[in-house]
Amino acid sequence: MKNVLMTCAGGAGSLLLAESLKRTYRVHLADANDMNPAVSSEFPFRKIPFGADPVFPDAVRSLIKEWSIDVVAPGADEELAPLSRLREEHLVECVMPTGAFIDLCLDKCALMQALNSEGISHLLPFARPDDVRYPAIAKPVRGRGSRQVHRLENASHLQGYLALYDTDFSRTLVQPAVDGVEYTVSVVVNNHNVLIGVVPKRILEKRGITRSAVTEKNDIIAAACQRIVERLRPCGPFNVQLKLYDGVCSIFEINPRLSTTAVLTEEAFGNEIELYIRYFDASDCPSPPTMEEGVAMYRTETHHFVRTGD
Repeated sequence: MKNVLMTCAGGAGSLLLAESLKRTYRVHLADANDMNPAVSSEFPFRKIPFGADPVFPDAVRSLIKEWSIDVVAPGADEELAPLSRLREEHLVECVMPTGAFIDLCLDKCALMQALNSEGISHLLPFARPDDVRYPAIAKPVRGRGSRQVHRLENASHLQGYLALYDTDFSRTLVQPAVDGVEYTVSVVVNNHNVLIGVVPKRILEKRGITRSAVTEKNDIIAAACQRIVERLRPCGPFNVQLKLYDGVCSIFEINPRLSTTAVLTEEAFGNEIELYIRYFDASDCPSPPTMEEGVAMYRTETHHFVRTGD
């Protein structure tokens, strides 16, 4: 039985994924914050440094040795580069794409240009402040998820954005604000770039992370994601954020890791960590799972009580 380490164990849905995985694997948890329910769960837990901390790789090395970890499932962008290096050393396998695909996705300008060049999406950033057409969306060229993302209505908003975050235009991605229905999409791919499945989830409510969404089959989204797999060769699972309007996909983000809506993918399609391990090294996927359409997820606040006395 393989030993699996899930980082960011205090994140949204992590314990649900762990509960599913325990049927087949020995699950271990880690997080930089030890004030979360994972600490008192049934799974072994360790507090580790944040992914950007220089000692993060050594901390993970120690856990790999202590727990005989076979597979690491990362949960934060900052963890991806150091874990990619550990994988290159053949120390452990990781549920994530190649280092090259990770680097591309974490540079949002380079990603938008690559998607445009491959004819997948055409949401190119503006090259200069004078070129910006409003309304527009501004966010850091490098940065996690929805942090520091703002809608700009005019040039004064742009100047205010740059001043607020003490940054400059060269470090900021400014692109057209597009209309459409927003989706978050799980794209499940194995290490040999075999596509296992595409799971589109139409967003019903989003506040930082997706609060509610529903699975929805969509051939246009499936085709765009399949083209990403064919042309950019991620060789691992990833998450696509896009808007769909009048039959056109506008991709504004690719997370080269599992997203917080992996729990909805688990319910409607399968556990992405388990699928990656099951199909590891497979040259094809003749009988993939079938996505159940119309499965809705609603996040609620849950209270956990722990007796801390002796």
